[in-house]
Amino acid sequence: MNATLALAALTTLALIAMTLRRVPEGQAWTVHRFGRYVRTLQPGRHAVWPVVDRIAQHVPLTGHHIEVPARAFGGDRASADLYYQILDPLQTGDGLETVDEMVLRQADDALSSVVRELTPQPRDDDPGLADALKAELNRRLGGKGLRVIRCALHANA
Repeated sequence: MNATLALAALTTLALIAMTLRRVPEGQAWTVHRFGRYVRTLQPGRHAVWPVVDRIAQHVPLTGHHIEVPARAFGGDRASADLYYQILDPLQTGDGLETVDEMVLRQADDALSSVVRELTPQPRDDDPGLADALKAELNRRLGGKGLRVIRCALHANA
């Protein structure tokens, strides 16, 4: 009887320990249930269903850097470095799992449209182009809870 009671108590404590999760500051975690995205956990303490829910991704909210090949400049002649952060992980939702790819697609599209709007022949190192690209990306990504904090264009030799 005592062994059964002790086993039940240990099982209950183990389930409680598996239920409670603490997301560190500066991160967001995505939760999957049966292989599908169900929610995003922000920093703090949260409860998840043991065995049913699985933490799929640990995503940092700051310090994201991607390199964008600037095809709008003619292939390998230029590239862009983008630094961005996730302001609202709940707004980004399941996009957190592929956030770099989402920003890269938006940057490629934005670069093409910005180059067409500015001048017929923009220079690769034009600071106005970098500012225009940053502004256009922030316009496109603002609704997804993201913000580009720095954009630099580089001419490739």
